[in-house]
Amino acid sequence: MEFGNWALTEDSSEAYRATYVLLVSAILLPVILFARRGCMTVALVLLLASIVHQVSRLHVDTSYWGHIAAGVGLCRASHYILHGDGGALVIRVQHASLGLIATLAMFSYVVFRLPLHTFYNKVHATIWALASLLFASMAAHPITARACNGALPRVAAARQLHDPAVLAALGTLLYTHLHDMQPIGMLFHQVFGVQLGAISVMMLASSAVHAALPRESPLCTLVRGLHAFWWLFAGVWAVHMAAFMYVFKGKRGVHHLWLGEDTDAMHAHEVGGWYLAVDAWLSAAVLVLPLLCCPAKSAELSSVAVADDDGDPLLERKSSVVHM
Repeated sequence: MEFGNWALTEDSSEAYRATYVLLVSAILLPVILFARRGCMTVALVLLLASIVHQVSRLHVDTSYWGHIAAGVGLCRASHYILHGDGGALVIRVQHASLGLIATLAMFSYVVFRLPLHTFYNKVHATIWALASLLFASMAAHPITARACNGALPRVAAARQLHDPAVLAALGTLLYTHLHDMQPIGMLFHQVFGVQLGAISVMMLASSAVHAALPRESPLCTLVRGLHAFWWLFAGVWAVHMAAFMYVFKGKRGVHHLWLGEDTDAMHAHEVGGWYLAVDAWLSAAVLVLPLLCCPAKSAELSSVAVADDDGDPLLERKSSVVHM
């Protein structure tokens, strides 16, 4: 296998463009992932402005920022899961609404601007529709908490079944969709699909365990950690995919710069496995480090609902809103 394809950098403008894109990502993404609410909001605004500039003026492949946005969202969600109450993911209504608007915009673009007679675009439209449903579900939680708190237990119970189903459907489409016909590109998307399926399973398991045991029990703590790991793992993988597959024009990235163009199916399996192993360890390290360095934290979610009268254990879980 040819080692490296430095011809990708022979065009100096292409090299500078890719360097600029990666630097912006490297500077802003850690702020979005780890900063508190004020700094994170500023970083989100700057990132949005940068995306508009890069896509409209520099013609950066939209696949790059699509995977980056998904990856950052998944990584940030792992924090809420780890310090949550074990149920469905709960985020601020502003962030859920922003995600809903963005995914609906992408759905509308695919439906009205791209030819839907191709199955390729039908699948893309379905992916964005499912993502919109997920954000709508997330937005419904804090809206219900403010507008009709008494109905929140039922909304929370419904989300514990709805959200895993949506994630499982997204995972299935990403696994089977022929988005990138390069062998390494296929492997990246298939792994991503499996990761979303794992999140779906862990979400159901976490809801069941937390319905039966106190949040502070060792088993609940372990399940929340495993649940958060899969969110973080999928997010790291999506960011990795963006940089290694799409930062250059023509669906090329750091992978092609490093290992060349001829990563066939056999080598893609081996190289992809190595990528996967590194990302798995990195995700676990990022998740475990705060637990080792910081004292145990109580739930960052404040209860806003009481148990329902019908005694349903899913409804007895205290539903919550995030304070960040």
